[in-house]
Amino acid sequence: MMKVRVTGEQRAVAILKAFDKDVFKGIDKGLKEAGEVLRDEVRSKTPSGAPLSGWGRWNATRVSRKGVSTTRDLSFNATKIRTGIKVNTKQPKKVSTGGEFAVAVATTSPAGVIFALTGSNQKRRSENYRGRSFYDNINNRFGEKYARGLNEAANNKPVVARAKEKVAEVIREAERQANRLLGGGR
Repeated sequence: MMKVRVTGEQRAVAILKAFDKDVFKGIDKGLKEAGEVLRDEVRSKTPSGAPLSGWGRWNATRVSRKGVSTTRDLSFNATKIRTGIKVNTKQPKKVSTGGEFAVAVATTSPAGVIFALTGSNQKRRSENYRGRSFYDNINNRFGEKYARGLNEAANNKPVVARAKEKVAEVIREAERQANRLLGGGR
């Protein structure tokens, strides 16, 4: 998750929220575009084929307490996994006092989550042979990283620099719009 701390700019953002909701929505849109820079990097790190040869058509069925069963497709489909990597934004409840606008890039497909997290936590290793073998094979092929792809994008300095520049553009535009609303005329 990439967090943007609104400090000195909070007055401009509060003015925009109070007087022009459409421009305030533009801030949200601009922050989402900044997150899309990271999202695209994460998507590029997703393997184009199944990460392991035995990763086939897996299904998981779960029965709720009410007796309703749901089935999830856990097969590795690179296209579904890439499109399942989403950008979400969250605005602070009280913008006038500052706060954080959160921009989150998350993997939403079950197979994508399995790929991103498998074998990344030493404490939760499976005790059975198949589970250990699955973890070891994924880690040998893609490395033992927490949130494969997500953290790699977050640690990629040029990608993060591009995202930060987009955030700076959004803040500059918010300040211009607030000045315009206050009669500053820029």
